[in-house]
Amino acid sequence: MKIREKKTSEIISELKNIAALSRRYISAVITYTVMAVFSIVFGLLSSLVSQSLIDFVTKSQHADNLLEFKSIQGVICAAVFFAVFRIVFSAINNRVAEKIKIRIITELTADTFDKFICSNWEYTSDFTSGDILNRFNSDVATVSASVTGIIPTVITKIFQFGGAFAIIFYYDPIMAAIALVTIPLSLICSRFLVRKMHQYAKDLKKMSSKMMAFNSDALLNMQYLKSFGLVTVFCSKLRELQREYIRLSLDYNKFSIIVTSIISFVTQIVTYACFGWGVYCLWAGAISFGTLVLFIQLYSMLSGSFSSIINIVPTLINAVAASERITEIRNLPMDDELENPETEQFFDKYKNLPISLSFDNVSFRYKEETDDALNSISFECETGDFVALTGASGEGKTTMLRLFLSLIKPSEGNCSIQSRDKNEKIELGPSTRKFFSYVPQKNTMFGDTLAANMRMVKPDATDTEIEQALKTACAYDFVIKEKNGIYCHVGDGGTGFSEGQMQRLSIARALLRDAPIVLFDEATSALDIDTEHQVLENLAEWGRNKICIFTTHRSSVFEVCNKAYMVTDTDCISIL
Repeated sequence: MKIREKKTSEIISELKNIAALSRRYISAVITYTVMAVFSIVFGLLSSLVSQSLIDFVTKSQHADNLLEFKSIQGVICAAVFFAVFRIVFSAINNRVAEKIKIRIITELTADTFDKFICSNWEYTSDFTSGDILNRFNSDVATVSASVTGIIPTVITKIFQFGGAFAIIFYYDPIMAAIALVTIPLSLICSRFLVRKMHQYAKDLKKMSSKMMAFNSDALLNMQYLKSFGLVTVFCSKLRELQREYIRLSLDYNKFSIIVTSIISFVTQIVTYACFGWGVYCLWAGAISFGTLVLFIQLYSMLSGSFSSIINIVPTLINAVAASERITEIRNLPMDDELENPETEQFFDKYKNLPISLSFDNVSFRYKEETDDALNSISFECETGDFVALTGASGEGKTTMLRLFLSLIKPSEGNCSIQSRDKNEKIELGPSTRKFFSYVPQKNTMFGDTLAANMRMVKPDATDTEIEQALKTACAYDFVIKEKNGIYCHVGDGGTGFSEGQMQRLSIARALLRDAPIVLFDEATSALDIDTEHQVLENLAEWGRNKICIFTTHRSSVFEVCNKAYMVTDTDCISIL
């Protein structure tokens, strides 16, 4: 795989995005940074106290202490004071950092989730569930950690570097000059490291998402895998993905090791040079033994702080790559306004009055497709109609349902809900979804109680209303046999119920919503003939004041419909 270097300007642009995401937490980050600086101050003062203690004990005639003490007790008290306060500040700072990190993770995850869930359906469908979960969890955590890690660390380490350098320079400018030798080479290596490492980080994240998506699909389709004897195939496929992930990880690691080893080698040479110069000054009688110890401590802080800044580079690159993936979600085209005052007024006025639903020369083409899925389709139905949409697979039935629900928007023409006299109408859009209830072809239940699943569409529904909806959908008889009735637990994806039972539960949930228009997408395909007949009879009675639209290939559905249309990509022909 060829690695493309990331332009520095693009990385800087993404760093600005991270800064924008963290802007709301600026006061907390400043507090954390200030406390970290205080901890460093105490560390520097502790080093000076150590110098005074050593010179006091050795009674060195070359002692030149910034902190003067009159007695050994004073030195010891100062050492204990600074050590205790440094520990206390460090503990408090760690607590503050964790609070900030948790707050950022939860709020950024929620905000990113909101952005994704409110984005245009056609664009969100490009992402796999595993990839999205990886972005919500791993990438958000990486960016959140960068807010409390990278910015405060850079500031505090620069402060530590400056403080240590100033003290060394006060005692010996030559020592200070030697200590600065590593900086030019480190900066050159870091620039190269940044530009090269970014694509490695992105490729690793993509591979991680691919593996998570693979695992998610495998777990959700365990029954299918076992039934077709695909367990071994999928186990082998996982190992292939792991081998690719390992290869990328080791390439990334090899590159990092080479660059950081060069920096470490130069740093080590300079360390020996500083130590040698300090020993020479001690031998020449220019400094005291305490000052030599101080030099060693301060150079350790100096090189450590600079190394920390350099070592932030991989973390920074991961944060940039993670931020790009989050930004990709946040920049998805949004649904039109989900709440619209005009829609609210129209709904309040006509939710219990006769309405009509119509397409007027509607065309639609999916993005990146060359042919229209629908071309100049016209269609109309009104309250009291039971409508069957039939036709070959892939001819546009599901596309029509998506247009009804405003998951997609027509390329040409318009879709609208009108009063029966045609004097008032409103264009279909995200805000008009409240007119619809929907039974999807793939029945969807969440891991919770059955009652909670039902109340998702009507939070204030009473137990009696839930039970009545279940009875209409011919689901009450098997639900009441469950240990806790409507409060029985439903496994992820409806585990614990058969496909036919799941269809009836989905129908019951759609009926409970009590919307003026109900869409049934192959909603009886898993039912036996007798159960389907009873469900359709109940729906015919229940839906007298509704518009009920069925996509179906089953002749039994046509028996309860007063209208039927053959759907093709170029027409919607009445056949009943």
